[in-house]
Amino acid sequence: MHLMLVDPDHVAVGVGRLHFNSIREAQIRYMAIDVSAQRRGFGSRLLAALEARARELGAARMVLDARESALRFYRKHGYRTVGPGHVLYNSIAHVKMEKEV
Repeated sequence: MHLMLVDPDHVAVGVGRLHFNSIREAQIRYMAIDVSAQRRGFGSRLLAALEARARELGAARMVLDARESALRFYRKHGYRTVGPGHVLYNSIAHVKMEKEV
């Protein structure tokens, strides 16, 4: 499932994808908020919507690979670090995170 968040002027400010790895485990992928729209609550709203949909569909656990620059955001929303993730384009390090829902 893909979600797009638009501002009051109907301009896209964020996107995210919900993917199921198994019946009980959902993964958030490709979540991003436009730099000009960050720190206005859009990311929190989008994350909450993805998590709510995952719960509705039976997920008990959420997982994601967060950029190191987004760790604080996800920790604020209850995610914990579980290990290293992949490195995108040989330069953008990610960290595996999870949360029970």
